[in-house]
Amino acid sequence: LVPELSLTPQTLERFEARFPGQVVALHSGLTPAQQWDTWWRVLRGEVDVVIGSRGAVFAPLANLGLIVVDEEHEWTYKQQDSNPRYHARDVALKLGELTGCTVVMGSATPDLVTAHRAETGRHVKLLLPDRIDASGVPLPLARVSVVDMRDELRQGNRGVFSIQLKAALAET
Repeated sequence: LVPELSLTPQTLERFEARFPGQVVALHSGLTPAQQWDTWWRVLRGEVDVVIGSRGAVFAPLANLGLIVVDEEHEWTYKQQDSNPRYHARDVALKLGELTGCTVVMGSATPDLVTAHRAETGRHVKLLLPDRIDASGVPLPLARVSVVDMRDELRQGNRGVFSIQLKAALAET
């Protein structure tokens, strides 16, 4: 699952390179006829991989083995516009529970509920300590500083940004 329709083409391209002829996109950007055709191809077992936004979680894959929820923290996984209302991440987790398939939820900034479940052992937490470029070479992570804004306030900084952030912005 991808959080928004615009990410489908690049994800589709990556999976199609690895699983040629076995990948389809299933999302609301397709015409009703395309959705119908794709849904039936999946049901008949003609493809093994389905890429799409939140509704793709309901794809009729007969032998579900893995669900990946990319950027699981994104609000776009919540169907709020019309009935039935659902959260695709929660549906994926329930599907995983019911079918025994693995669910991978990826995020650099996980939802608080997901983070808490990982910290308390309800989810298995896996860390990726490096970024990987397209060729597979590890890249260093960006430098991060945590600034206690209470200290900033004691120093007389009444602004929203820390002194360190203002200096970095000025330098940039």
